[in-house]
Amino acid sequence: MRRSIHIQLSVIAGCRKMALIHAALIASALLGLYHQVQAEYIPPGPLYRCPKEKLLLHPCSCDVESDQGLWISCNNTNIASMSLALNNLATFELPIETLTIKSCHIARLFGSLLYKLKLRVLRIEETPLEIIDEFSFLGVNNTLNELHIVNSSLLELPLAAFKILGNITVLNIDGHNISDLPKEAFFESEMSGKLLKLHIVNGHLNTPPIEALQPLRKLKTLDLHGNRIKELKRNQFKGLRDVEILDLSFNMIPKIDSSHLADLTKMSWLNVSHNSLKELTRGAFARNTVLRVLNMSFNQIKKLDSNSFRGMRFLRRLFLSDNLIGDVGRGTFGSLQRIGTIDLARNLIKKVDYQMFFQLNFIELLDLSENQITEVQKLAFKDLYLSTINMAKNQISTIESGAFENCANVTKLDLSENQLRDIPKRAFDETTYATELQLAHNFFTSMEQIPLHNMTGLKILNVSHNQIETVPKKTFPKLYELHTIDLSYNNLSDIFNSVFTTLFSLRTLDLSHNSLEAIKPSTFGPLPTLLRLDMSFNRLETIAKSALTRLASTRELIVSHNKLSALFILPISTSHLDLSHNEFETIPPKLWPSMNSLLSLDLSFNRLGDSLEHGSFTNLLTLQKLNLSYNGLTRPPWTSISELTALQYLYVQGNNLTTLRRNAFGKVPVMFELDLSNNAINNVSTRAFEGLLQLIHLKMNNNNISVIPNGAFQGLVSLTDLDLSQNRLVKLDNKTNGIFDDCLSLERLNLSHNRITFITRKMFPSNPYIPYKLKQIDLSYNFIPVITYDLTFGTSKLEKLNMSHNAIADVRKGVIGNLTSAKLLDLSYNKLHDLSSDPDFFRLPPNISSLLLAGNELTELPWPHLKNVSHLKLVDLKDNLLDQIAQNASDLIMSGTEIAYEGNPVHCDCFLRPLLRHFTGQLQLSPTYEKITCASPPHLEGKQLYTLPEELLICPANVNTTRLLDKLDGDFSVLPDLRFREFNVRNHMLKLKWRVMKQNDIADTSVFIRDSKNPLDIVYQITLPYFKRTLEVDLKAIKSKDMPVKSYHVCLVSKTSRNGVRKFYPEQCRELDGSSATGDISKVNNCLLLLALIVYVSL
Repeated sequence: MRRSIHIQLSVIAGCRKMALIHAALIASALLGLYHQVQAEYIPPGPLYRCPKEKLLLHPCSCDVESDQGLWISCNNTNIASMSLALNNLATFELPIETLTIKSCHIARLFGSLLYKLKLRVLRIEETPLEIIDEFSFLGVNNTLNELHIVNSSLLELPLAAFKILGNITVLNIDGHNISDLPKEAFFESEMSGKLLKLHIVNGHLNTPPIEALQPLRKLKTLDLHGNRIKELKRNQFKGLRDVEILDLSFNMIPKIDSSHLADLTKMSWLNVSHNSLKELTRGAFARNTVLRVLNMSFNQIKKLDSNSFRGMRFLRRLFLSDNLIGDVGRGTFGSLQRIGTIDLARNLIKKVDYQMFFQLNFIELLDLSENQITEVQKLAFKDLYLSTINMAKNQISTIESGAFENCANVTKLDLSENQLRDIPKRAFDETTYATELQLAHNFFTSMEQIPLHNMTGLKILNVSHNQIETVPKKTFPKLYELHTIDLSYNNLSDIFNSVFTTLFSLRTLDLSHNSLEAIKPSTFGPLPTLLRLDMSFNRLETIAKSALTRLASTRELIVSHNKLSALFILPISTSHLDLSHNEFETIPPKLWPSMNSLLSLDLSFNRLGDSLEHGSFTNLLTLQKLNLSYNGLTRPPWTSISELTALQYLYVQGNNLTTLRRNAFGKVPVMFELDLSNNAINNVSTRAFEGLLQLIHLKMNNNNISVIPNGAFQGLVSLTDLDLSQNRLVKLDNKTNGIFDDCLSLERLNLSHNRITFITRKMFPSNPYIPYKLKQIDLSYNFIPVITYDLTFGTSKLEKLNMSHNAIADVRKGVIGNLTSAKLLDLSYNKLHDLSSDPDFFRLPPNISSLLLAGNELTELPWPHLKNVSHLKLVDLKDNLLDQIAQNASDLIMSGTEIAYEGNPVHCDCFLRPLLRHFTGQLQLSPTYEKITCASPPHLEGKQLYTLPEELLICPANVNTTRLLDKLDGDFSVLPDLRFREFNVRNHMLKLKWRVMKQNDIADTSVFIRDSKNPLDIVYQITLPYFKRTLEVDLKAIKSKDMPVKSYHVCLVSKTSRNGVRKFYPEQCRELDGSSATGDISKVNNCLLLLALIVYVSL
C-alpha cells in the first residue's frame, strides 16, 4: 500500500515537474515573441563607434568609425604610454580596422602591447624601430592581415616574430637598415602559405639567397626596389611560380638573363629601371611568356636587336627611356604583336631606320623624343593605326618620301623642336594622316613645305615658332575636320586670298606675333565656323572695312599690339573685341553696325584723348565692359558713354583726369564697377557720381585728391567697395557731416597711404536710424599718433581694421573693446610701448580672432585679458621688445592660439619648460614656433627654443624665484620620466602607483628600495613590464632588524625599449620614514580617520 502511494506521489511529482518545464518553455517563447515585437531602435551610423571617453585612449586617438572596425592612431608617444590605451581597447573588445603608430619613440617592439587586440591592419611609420621581439605579435597573429613598417631602423628581418603571423597577406617594409636576408627567412613560417604581397624596399638589402623566398608559394607581388642588390643568381626566384608583379628598380643590377627569371612563368609586370643593365641578353624573358609590362628605363643599354624581345608576344608596355641606345636593329619589335607602348625617349638614336616600326597593329604610343635623330628613312613607320608618335626635341632635318606608309589616323604626330625645313610631299602616302600635327619650333619658311594634301582627318595644326613668311594659294586642301590652326610666332607677311575657305570646320585661327601689315578684303573670305581670330602683335596698319564681314560666327577678335588707326566693320557675332595697344585717335560717330553682339570692348593704350563724342558708341546696345585706360583722357567721356545703356564695367585708369564735376559720368543705370585709379584727380565736386545708382566698386586710388567735399558720393546707395588709397587726404569730414554718409551700402573702405592724422566722430557714417554696413577699413600708412574714442563711431559692424604703419603711441581707454564686431585688428609697425598701463585695452571684442602687434616697442602685455578671448586664433608679436613668454601666453599657445614671438629678445629660463614640452609633443611643429630664438642667457644666445633640452633652461636659485614659482600654476621643474601618483604605507604594506610623464623612449620600470645612508645597499629590486603602473611591497619581508624603516628610499627608474637605463631624476625617489612605516599617509585614509573621529565625538 505504501509502495503504491509512493509510486503515485512520484508520478504526481513528475507530472508537476513536466508541467513546470512546459510552462517555462511557453514563457520563454512568449518572452522571445515580446522582444521581437518590442525590437530596440538601432540608430543610424557605423556599427563600431569610438569610446565616448577620450581619455581612455590617451595618448592615442580614434579617427574613423566604420562597420569593419575603428581606425586608431598613436602619434609621438612611447610603448609604455601606448600600452594603456591599447589595453583599454582590448577590454572593450572593439575590432580595429587600422592601427597607425607614427613618429613614436620605440627602438624595440616587445611584450604584450598588441595582445588581445582584434587588429586587421598595423602601420608603424616614422618610428626608429630596430628590433621586433619574438612574441610581439602574439594575440593578433590570427587577425592581422596587413603589416606596414615604413621608415624604420630595422637592422634585421624579425623572423621569429613573423613566424606566427598565419593570416597575413601583405608585408611591407619600406625604409630600413636590413642588409641580409637569411636562408631560413620564411621556412616553417605560418605566413608562407598566406602571403600575397611582399615589399622590402628603400633600404640596404643585398642579393637575397635563393632559398630565402622559396617557401612563399602563393606570393603574387614581390617588391625589392630601392635596395643594394648588385647581382641576380641563377634561379634567383626559384619556386615563385605565382608571382605576377616583380619590382627590382633602383638597385645596382648589371645583368639579367633567362636563368634569373626562369621560374616566374606567370609574371606580367616587371620593373628593372634605374639599375646598371648594360645589355639585353638574348632570350632574357623567353620563359616569361605572359609578360605585359616591362620597364627598363634609366639603365645603360646600348643596343636592341631582333632577339631582344623574341617570344614576348603578349607584351603591351615597353619602357626603355633614358638609356644609351644608339642602335635599333631591323625587326627588333616585330615579335611584339600586341605592343601598345614603346618608350625610347632620351636615348642616343640617330635615325629611324627602314621598317624600324613595322606592322605594330596595336601600338598606341611611340615615344622617340629627345634623341639625336637626324633622319627618318623610307618605310620607317608602316601599318600603324590610332597611335601617337612623338619625335619632338631631336635634330631631324630629313624625312624621306614614303617614311609613313599606311599609318591611318595617327592620333598625334609630334615633330616639334627639330631642324625641319621641308617635308616631301610623298612623305605621307594617301592612307596616312594625323589627327594632330605638331611642327612648332622648326625652320619652315612657307606653308608649301608642309604636305597636307592627304591629311584628310587633320583636326589640329601647329606650325608656330617657325620662319614662315607666306601662306600661298592652295595651301589647304579640303580638310573637313581641321578646327585649330596655330601660325603664331612666325614672319608671316602675306596670306593668299581666301586660302582658309576650304577649311569647313575651322574654329580657332592664331596669327599673332607675325609681320602682317594689312588685311585685304578677300584675305579670309567666308569662314562661317570661325569662333576665335587672334591677329595681335603684328604690324597691321590697315584692315579693309569689309575684310572680316564674312566671319559670321566669330565671337572673339583680338587685334591688340598693332598700328591700327581706323576701324573696320565688325563681324555681326563678335562679342569680345580687343583693340588695345594701337594708334586710334578717334572713334567717329555711327561707326558701329546697327546689328552687333558686342559685350566687351578694349580700347586701352591708344591715343583717343578727348576725341570721344556723342555717337562714338552708338548702336552698342549690348556692351557691358568698356576699357578706355591709358588714352590721355583729360575729362570723363560722359557724352560718349551716355548711350551705353547696358554698360556695367568702365575702366578709365591711367589717364590725365584732374576734375570730376557734378554728374561726371552721366546716367549709366546699371554700371557696377568704375576704375579711376592712376589719374591726376585733385578736384571732386559734389554729386560727382550722380546717376550711378547701381555702382558697387569704385577705385580712386593713386590720384592727387586732398579734399573731398560732403555730398561727393551722394547717390551711390549701392556702393560696397571704395578705394581712396595713395592720395593726399588729410580729413574726411567737417564737424557736422562725413563724406561717406550717403554710402548706405558701403562695406569695404581703403584709406591707406594718405596723410590722415586724426580720426573724428564723423569720419565714418553712423546714424541710429540708418543701418550702415561698414565691415572693413584700411588706414595703414598714414600719420595717426593716437587712437581716440571717436573711432568707435560708425564702426559697430566693423570686422577688419588695419592701422599698421602709422605713428600710434597711445590707445585711449575703452576704444578697442567697443569695436564689438571686430575679428581682425592690425596695429603692427607703430610706436606702441606699454599697453599694460591700461587694463581695459585688452578687453578685446568677443569675436576677435587675429590681433597683429608686430614691429612695435612692447615690453609687456596684460595676458590674463587675452586669455579670456574665446575666439582668438592669432597674436602676432614679432619684432618687439618682449623678453619673457609669460605663463598665460604659454597657456594660450598650448590651447591652440598661434602667437608669433620671432624677433623678440626672449630670455630662456625654467619658466619656459612647460612650453618646451608642448613643442616637443607636437607631431609637426608650426614654423612660427621654430623661429623663436633665445637672446639670453649667454650660453643659449641664438639657439632655437624647441631644440633645447629642459636641463639647459635654468633659473637662478634665490628667494624671488622660489616665491614666483610657488605663485604660478605649472610644472617648472625638470620633468622626470616617471612621477608618483600614490605612495602609501598601511599595515607594513607599501603601495605604489606612478605615471609616465614623457614621450621619450620609455618602456619597463625598475623599482628598488635602498638604504638612504648607503645608496649601494639595495634591499629590494624588481623590474615591472611597461603596462604595469602599480606595486605592493611587504615591508616586513625586507626590513632589517638593525635598521629602522626611516632609513630607506623607494626609487623608480625607467628603461628604454632596448633595456637601457634612462637618466635618474631625484623626483623619482621617496623617503620611507618611521611614521610612514607604521602609520597611514594616504590622503584618502586620513580623511576616513578624520570622519571616524567626528562621528565618535558627536556620540
